Amino acid sequence: MPNFKTNSIVMPNFPIKFGNSMFLYKASNNKGESLIKVSQNSEEFFIQIKAKDDGFLVKADKISSPSQVVFVQQALRDFRDLCQCSVSFSNIEPQKIQNKKRYRVLKDIEFFINKFITKKEVWIEIGFGSGRHLLHQAKRHPDIEFIGLEIHKPSLVQVAKQCDIQELDNICLLDYDARIFLEFLKSNSVGRIFVHFPVPWDKKPHRRVISSEFIKECIRVLKVDGTLELRTDSQKYFDYSMEEFLKLDTLELNLSKNRDSDISSKYEDRWKKQEKNIYDISLKNAEISPKKEMIKKISFDELFKFEDVFDNFQTTVENKKDHFLHVEGIYKISKNRGIIKVSFGASAKNERVFVEFLEDKISYFPDNILATRANKKAHNLLTAWLKEIVK
Repeated sequence: MPNFKTNSIVMPNFPIKFGNSMFLYKASNNKGESLIKVSQNSEEFFIQIKAKDDGFLVKADKISSPSQVVFVQQALRDFRDLCQCSVSFSNIEPQKIQNKKRYRVLKDIEFFINKFITKKEVWIEIGFGSGRHLLHQAKRHPDIEFIGLEIHKPSLVQVAKQCDIQELDNICLLDYDARIFLEFLKSNSVGRIFVHFPVPWDKKPHRRVISSEFIKECIRVLKVDGTLELRTDSQKYFDYSMEEFLKLDTLELNLSKNRDSDISSKYEDRWKKQEKNIYDISLKNAEISPKKEMIKKISFDELFKFEDVFDNFQTTVENKKDHFLHVEGIYKISKNRGIIKVSFGASAKNERVFVEFLEDKISYFPDNILATRANKKAHNLLTAWLKEIVK
């Protein structure tokens, strides 16, 4: 992470422009930590200052990080020079900047909300790992648009490289939780969903991909005669999944064991050598689902005075069955301006964000909180908490 250490900082008055960066304001808490809001290259983000025994650590803020690391490295250098910092350690010098390649197949969630348009049938693979199955299917079916979901970043990069090498133009890759991603898809729009060898999570079953809610959402997005295919080497996961499938009525299920597949992963090859059983469950959808309104961003419907929030602030945690709220801390800019740090949403995919209170508005920062079911419920918890503390 880009950072430097300094013995001293000569803090300027904000806002101020220096070098390539516009420094908009400083917000501070009571723990010796400050956030500096920066505008650069049409993006806004925070750099963070933490007081240490031997000076200060100035670094990138993870929650609001910009699209490219070079932006925050430039902002840190501009801040260092503006504030006449006496640097004792730094990894932000130009020779240490690495321009990481941006692979064309790597997408973010906003792409699927605002830009994803295809006339092809869509197939989805959840947790594609090494990508052997996904790449094989994409080469075999050039008329199909594939979406690969994977939260393991090295696997994402590895498969993205292969897409370039093999010149595949019918794959999009995304680092996002599959259980929530399905909410962004249109009803009856997907031909096949593959869930091959998911992590069993025997000790943390709430983290499993398969659940009755997930199955219902798959049924909604699948076309008529579209299929959800689960493949696992875990007897426990198979038994658990069958219980979840059977909770729903009128499902057409096909079961098999040790079925040969067109392509196997390196893990599947290993398990076959160990003579482990491999189980398959295939669900065929027969329902026409009602259309679903497209998901938008969440915004605040009313204003709250920061002065009132600051005077009555206390951290809070609220855990519900399918969502939660954690108000972590508060930072003051001025009497009537400031920010609070919040995490909320679904335990499967929680959001970490700031809530920015300015004179005439209150908004999330970064402004990318999407109105998923869990996020809407958590936003309502946050709004109720604000009303309670300022009344």
